[in-house]
Amino acid sequence: MHTTQEKQLSQGFKLTNTIIEAIDHFSLLVRERKINQSIFMFSSIVEGFETIDKTISTLIEIKKEKEKIEQSLTKIARLMEKGNFPKISEVLQFSLKPHFMTLKKKIKESTNFDHRQKVTVGIYYCESNPIEVYSEERIKALVKAGEKQGVNLLFFSSSDVDFEKKSVNASVFKLGKWHRTTNSFPDVISNIAVKPLAYQSQIERKLRKEVPFTGFGVGDKFHLYKKLIDSRIHVNLLVPFKIATEESVIHNFLNHYKHAVFKPILGKRGQNIFFVEKKESNYTVTEHKKKSVMSYENFISWLYEVILKKKHSYMVQQYIHSRTKDKEPFDIRAHVQKDGEGKWKLTKIYARIGNKKSILSNISRGGRTEELGSLFAREFGGIGRQYEKDIQKLALDLTMGLDKIHGFALSELGLDLAIDSNGRFWLYEVNNGPQSTYHENERAVNTIAYAVYIARNGLFLTNEFDKVDFIKGQFNARQTRVPVANLRESCSIGMLVDEKEVNNLTIACSYVANFEDVNFFYFTPKDIDFNEMLIRGHFYENKKWNSKVVNYPDVIYDRLRLRGINGYKRIYEDLEGIPFTNNFYGNSISKLEVYDNLSSISGLKKAIIPYQKVTRMRDIFIFLERYNKVILKPRIGSFANGVHFVEKVKTDEYFVAIGEKEFHLNESKLMNYLGGIINREEFLTQKYIESRTIDNQPFDIRVHMMKDGSGKWSFVDIYPRVGVYHAVILAMRKGGYIGEISGFLSRNFGRNNSNDLGNNIKELSHKIACEFENFYDHHLSEIGLDLAIDQELNLSLIEVNVNKPGFINCEFEIAKHAIPYAVYLAENNVKMDKLKS
Repeated sequence: MHTTQEKQLSQGFKLTNTIIEAIDHFSLLVRERKINQSIFMFSSIVEGFETIDKTISTLIEIKKEKEKIEQSLTKIARLMEKGNFPKISEVLQFSLKPHFMTLKKKIKESTNFDHRQKVTVGIYYCESNPIEVYSEERIKALVKAGEKQGVNLLFFSSSDVDFEKKSVNASVFKLGKWHRTTNSFPDVISNIAVKPLAYQSQIERKLRKEVPFTGFGVGDKFHLYKKLIDSRIHVNLLVPFKIATEESVIHNFLNHYKHAVFKPILGKRGQNIFFVEKKESNYTVTEHKKKSVMSYENFISWLYEVILKKKHSYMVQQYIHSRTKDKEPFDIRAHVQKDGEGKWKLTKIYARIGNKKSILSNISRGGRTEELGSLFAREFGGIGRQYEKDIQKLALDLTMGLDKIHGFALSELGLDLAIDSNGRFWLYEVNNGPQSTYHENERAVNTIAYAVYIARNGLFLTNEFDKVDFIKGQFNARQTRVPVANLRESCSIGMLVDEKEVNNLTIACSYVANFEDVNFFYFTPKDIDFNEMLIRGHFYENKKWNSKVVNYPDVIYDRLRLRGINGYKRIYEDLEGIPFTNNFYGNSISKLEVYDNLSSISGLKKAIIPYQKVTRMRDIFIFLERYNKVILKPRIGSFANGVHFVEKVKTDEYFVAIGEKEFHLNESKLMNYLGGIINREEFLTQKYIESRTIDNQPFDIRVHMMKDGSGKWSFVDIYPRVGVYHAVILAMRKGGYIGEISGFLSRNFGRNNSNDLGNNIKELSHKIACEFENFYDHHLSEIGLDLAIDQELNLSLIEVNVNKPGFINCEFEIAKHAIPYAVYLAENNVKMDKLKS
């Protein structure tokens, strides 16, 4: 295949084959009236057709056929809304499928591509090269299978991918040695470590749009069980279970079953599994070979320390008594794979037997394996052979059912089955990537053969774990009428903001970006289409914001600043790999941690106000005795929330101020008052610095700093903030006010001192910013420092603000720092990519 058009036609031909196969599956689901599965399969057909339309849009000969297909799809969609299944079957049989068959024929007639060309299979692991992750035995088995089947194998990771050149820098085994070579994208990718979309790197997600993958997952234990129950597929195999959400759920379960197993929902290889047996008022807890007998009280403590420590992390399951005559626990592992014809095959089925003192049969926990036939003959006698046949058939039937409810996208599973003393079969677990230590060669044969099958048939498979459900109001690129942005050939900057924070700063950034000749748009969390990796960007044109569809930007100016905050994890994970101007985690940081770190720097120790973490009431009173006036503030917090000023006026009389509230208390009442607040959250106490104007108003100096176009710290603004209450500087919206720094210093400290003070403020601030950044691994581009000046003109650090330092009338100054720094990050990222390659 030589031309781009021929490649597109080849891809279109393969996709058409895939859709025809999907239509057959869809027809079966419609006949069986499987509504939910039918909807999912129909969506896959529509998406496949949209891809074909884009791939072969230049082919005039098939225009009429495409129009007929569109009409058929529209008709089916309307019939599905009405639940008219008989009519849907009719349209599928006599309209949709025949049109696709004709489409396939016309595409084939338009090109001369060869389906027999040698296939290249990529063996891929996101984080590192598979030859560093897989065992030597597995690598050898894959290489051997590749050579035998006449397939080129490329071993590579995400860091080896070049999307511009559509190539990978891969490890290739030739003539008995490993070589590094640059190759075009493979025809298909066999991926290690199946991950749902939320955990895929941006590179893997882009790669999945370019090249078909073989591996898709079945979700965690709870999700899998729920799907089996909803679809009524082999429900009788499921072991009774509950999600361990609270203490009462666990007690009810144990009262009913007496013997139970606690399993982590995301666990694997038999790790952190506990067997619990209730006997009267005592509980026996066993982990592998370690057994503990607990009283009711100790058991409750254990539950909260282990099982309930993290919500929804464990499930409790009935214990199935499956032991040999020698009292050894055992289960049956069935390793199933799709072969070179895309059909399920039982690669290996065997028994896993554990130590009689253990509750587990996992090989990784010291168990052993045995041929299924010999075990069943010994344990069950004459009926053992029938049990063996039944469980082999069950393994394949169950696998086909699981594949069906996962969009026929699965390629490999490990089924953990059990048989109890009554001869009843049970399903323990289903694993995405089963171990194959003792049958690597058999596994490799099917792995390569199925990859070749996918490549030759152009099957771009997907299932629900490779998609993100759209929430109300979320941007959907497939359904939008928003035009596509036509960007200039330069850096693209996306400003991530809350929809309520589109303001003059956003406009200022657009003007500065235009001056710097780079692309700029803002977007909110709802403007991201995670499935298509596209954004509804908002561009400032002719003094108004216009929406356009745009690819992910080269760099993100993050004004949202909610990394690490519940509800926003998905956003930051999806945009991982793009440079952010700020990688610091959202919300305020620990003041105690800041003071501890900065006070360890010899040049800054004098600027750190004496402080103490409050671990007991006495800590506050020790500071009051020592300094007479103290500040009490939460360890984490902002906007002066919860900040108290406390002064010892005389023996048994104290003055307390919190915002506009002021009151006097004796020592006993003060202790009661303080006890109430320090029991609710962590506090620290500090010496109060007399930072007051000549009018006796409290003030501090806000120093706003940002990184510039060379990645260096620079000053955006320095200004005094004057409070109206006794000791606390409130935000401007709450009554405080600001001034101009030089005039303020001159008026309050004299002209002779103002220049030196101004220079000292800059020098100290620059040192704090540089040293502060060294203590953290995260990129930091913006910081707000609050400084105090006492009557002796000494400077002290009150706080460091890294969340979103406020700004007042300096939008363009911020923009003149933010945009060049974003360009700096993007250019450095390109340089790093070149160095890696």
